[in-house]
Amino acid sequence: MKTSENEYTMAALAGKVIAKKNGISDIQGFDLLMNSKTGEILFDDNYNLLHNAPDYIAAEYFLEKSAE
Repeated sequence: MKTSENEYTMAALAGKVIAKKNGISDIQGFDLLMNSKTGEILFDDNYNLLHNAPDYIAAEYFLEKSAE
């Protein structure tokens, strides 16, 4: 599946939210997201996670991390 520019932008913005909350760079936040279970399902059409706001995606990431 090819990732659209809008989908990539949503993921990048969610990475920024994660970065800000963790006090790290945007790139590190994006990396954390993409290497998580949330990141694994982010582009899966069965979950439609990218149809949500970046804050929602970041919240899902933090929920995942709090459960570990």
